[in-house]
Amino acid sequence: MKNISILGGAGLMGHGIALACLTGSDARVTIVSRREATVEKGLDAVENGPYGLRKAVDRGRLTEEGLREAMSRLEGTTDYADGLGSADLVFESIPEVPELKLEALASAAEAAPPTAIVATNTSSIMIAELSSALPDPSRLVGTHWFYPSNVMPLVEVAPSALTAPEVTGAVIDYLSTIRKRPVQVKDAPGFFMTRFVNSFIAEAIRSVELGIAGPAEIDEMVKTGLGWPMGVFELLDDTASFDAWYHAQEYLHDKCGDRYAVPPLAHQVFSAGFLGDSTFKHSSRGGWYEFLGADRPAAREK
Repeated sequence: MKNISILGGAGLMGHGIALACLTGSDARVTIVSRREATVEKGLDAVENGPYGLRKAVDRGRLTEEGLREAMSRLEGTTDYADGLGSADLVFESIPEVPELKLEALASAAEAAPPTAIVATNTSSIMIAELSSALPDPSRLVGTHWFYPSNVMPLVEVAPSALTAPEVTGAVIDYLSTIRKRPVQVKDAPGFFMTRFVNSFIAEAIRSVELGIAGPAEIDEMVKTGLGWPMGVFELLDDTASFDAWYHAQEYLHDKCGDRYAVPPLAHQVFSAGFLGDSTFKHSSRGGWYEFLGADRPAAREK
């Protein structure tokens, strides 16, 4: 895999995937998006973002020479033919909305070589439902990355019934090469991790609804009692993942029934436009702490 393209590579997950590919292999990596400003944002995040190459230099994990070498293998473009035309592997990482995914995957299939593997980064959508976007669905496989995607080792790999075994094997081999821990799972709504984690988050939201505990108290208990680096509501706010969680939970509810119903309070927060910290979501009015008027937990000493 010498040429890797990241479709939607400017987002939180996409630029992290780009980072993982840059630092884990000697591949050339191309960020592809429709808007020039978005491409520039992604390129900057790879170098200067909170988990970017500059931070690695500051922490002594990468040399200046290593940073320059990695950046020399990174480019960005709004031209799909240019950005995808020589790709060996395309990671698609756009918002968790089936219609948007289908459109993006169709564009990728049209621009990429017929031999290219297309890996959709989804936390909930069945790969079989997205297969119709490709003329050759045997080239499509699901990869569920976790934030921050250049740091977290786990990647769920979900082939559909139409995915060629050699495609699944090639993706697992590549992920292993870049120091990830791929785990193959069945193609099912939410795979395993989303079913597990989303249910955990939903119960935390219901506990706030019932007045059992506030967001700060729940976050403190999760960090202290379970060892999570972030609390539930900090996670939803500070990684801008609330809207992704919301869309995934609605999808699970539709496919799997009421056990995955979105709590009424979550509907209120989403409808009111509180999608997460506006640092991450510029259209957002804030996050859960702002909506509830709650004070955030004090930052811990490191």
